[in-house]
Amino acid sequence: MSWGRFEGLYAAAAKRVAARVGGTPVSVSRSTYMRWIAGESTPEGLAQQVLEELFGIGFELLMGPAPDRELELPSVLSVTSRAAAMLVDSKWSTSMLYPTAPVAGVDGSWYFDGVDLLDPTSVAVQLYEAMDHPYDDVVAIGPADYPHVRQFVRPTRRALLLAFVQERRNGVGEGGLYLLDAAHARRLLAPERPVEMLPIPSAFRLDDLTFGLVHGLVSADNALSADDQLLDAEEQGLEQLLQRERTVYAREMVPGLSQVGAAWLGSRFCSRHALRWLTKSEAPSALWSRAQIGEEALPLLLFRQQHQFIGEFTKLAAGRVEQPGVVLCVPEDVVAASPLYQRIMFFLALAWLEMRGLVTSVCGDPEYAKIDEFVLVPGEQAVLGTWMRAKDNIWSADVAVRKAQVRDFDLAVRHARAHSVTQGASSHTRLRAAVEYLGLEQIWDTFPQRCAELGAYGTVDMLQARSRLIALDEVDRALRYIGGLGSA
Repeated sequence: MSWGRFEGLYAAAAKRVAARVGGTPVSVSRSTYMRWIAGESTPEGLAQQVLEELFGIGFELLMGPAPDRELELPSVLSVTSRAAAMLVDSKWSTSMLYPTAPVAGVDGSWYFDGVDLLDPTSVAVQLYEAMDHPYDDVVAIGPADYPHVRQFVRPTRRALLLAFVQERRNGVGEGGLYLLDAAHARRLLAPERPVEMLPIPSAFRLDDLTFGLVHGLVSADNALSADDQLLDAEEQGLEQLLQRERTVYAREMVPGLSQVGAAWLGSRFCSRHALRWLTKSEAPSALWSRAQIGEEALPLLLFRQQHQFIGEFTKLAAGRVEQPGVVLCVPEDVVAASPLYQRIMFFLALAWLEMRGLVTSVCGDPEYAKIDEFVLVPGEQAVLGTWMRAKDNIWSADVAVRKAQVRDFDLAVRHARAHSVTQGASSHTRLRAAVEYLGLEQIWDTFPQRCAELGAYGTVDMLQARSRLIALDEVDRALRYIGGLGSA
């Protein structure tokens, strides 16, 4: 710190100390300051209190020796690899990537912003330069970087490794950035396991598909992990509320809950509410969802309780003659405003529903976008449970049994199915229509194969869920399902 800056800060701190203890503020000369810096003399009396006030730590600690820590510095990155990292933010507006340590011992970071449902969050990240191994279908971080990688992955916090490969694969494919979860790297580099290289499957390359998964999983997982105790306490009180046909739970009832946490709690209650009242009636025929963009479809792909709910709904609906289905309203302007990775995540959710045996109908009429979420038993009842975009509420739930009410919901489902942009007699036909509506034609030639290769490896080594409320198994199943569409 320069003398001029120190003098001003010291004088201000001295005034605060004098006001607190009484007396005149002590001053310090430049020569005294230089002797302190050189270690030729030690501050005494009120000067010690002023320095404690200035630096915010005790005098003994301030004057003690600096901690002795061994730090492994990362390799210096090339201009090309740094440029590749900078392009990430220009491609995805919800990303802010700082992929290297700004100073020794401080990790880089990857910040994600949410569009609607997801909370802003960040994850530790470090970029390394890797080698191409086309015959093994992997890229590899070399032994020279292992000391720093081991230091980076040692902490138990969530972290990601990014590997950059510049050269083309066999002259046809492109290099780029590849992802690996730090927990998997930690296992591979365990001291008792000698390794010649740290491999990352080429399927883990960073593109719109993997960015959508990373953005969604990291944001949802961090939020649910932070909310875990609060959500557990709130869930204990749901049983009493489930006894009622109609409930509204205000957002202000659970202050401090994240947006993802509120979505989990709302979807949890509405799922249990629906199953409770559906068992008192005939088989349901349709589930109306308010999901419109990739973020809003993520609960279907990630939340364990949503996996269970869809499974129970499918079982209850199995008694009907017609195939049960899910109806979603996605206006054209919403599609047009959605980034490619958001549309890919939405398509992944549609494919997962189709894979579970549900007919997906996508209605483009904007006037249907505000209809509450419900499960329909034609001619008998509609069980309402709105948690997505529920304004100031975590959820609102009801049971409609009056004939006029049920007819309105029935007409909405009939209209949406009759005017669905994804009509077709088979899952493949409906999903191909969804590809066109969502503007995915530009990537469809290679997309099924891309999903197949990622689904074959599984996402567990690229991303690992830490929250007990999240599972990635169904994502992998949906990826493999889409992979099969390419040969259908």
